[in-house]
Amino acid sequence: MFIRIPLLLAMILATGIPRAEAAELWDFIRVGKSFASGPKWVPKGGKGEVAFRGSKIELRVFDAADSGEAAPDQLGRETIRIVGTLGSDRTIQATCTFLETDANPLKITGRYISRDEVQTWGDKRKIVTQSEIVFPHPPNFEFFGFLRQFARDE
Repeated sequence: MFIRIPLLLAMILATGIPRAEAAELWDFIRVGKSFASGPKWVPKGGKGEVAFRGSKIELRVFDAADSGEAAPDQLGRETIRIVGTLGSDRTIQATCTFLETDANPLKITGRYISRDEVQTWGDKRKIVTQSEIVFPHPPNFEFFGFLRQFARDE
């Protein structure tokens, strides 16, 4: 009897606590215009950490130029932070902050897309999940994209 009460309380508390998921490392791409030698689109890559906590989403972008080729496990300097809410229609309403600048935070809207496809790798069948989060940057002179691919056995 005395053992059941603490066990029951522990189960009630565990189900009431929202699950905090660890941040995942995604590829990040930023495409914008450059006017150095005439107008043209210029892509810039990096890494991003994406963390889902219920309907909340937090994205942190790290500059690839700072991480260096010698230490790919080190992310470098955080340059952008996006915090928002994921809607039931998979749209994201967020605030984008450019760190270490005097730029004002921006309200941005994005979309989360995830799809599965079956692939054959030699004699093994895999389910590959491709996920992307895309934010067009107003007034559409650049956009941010987060990309992730994950494979598992069928």
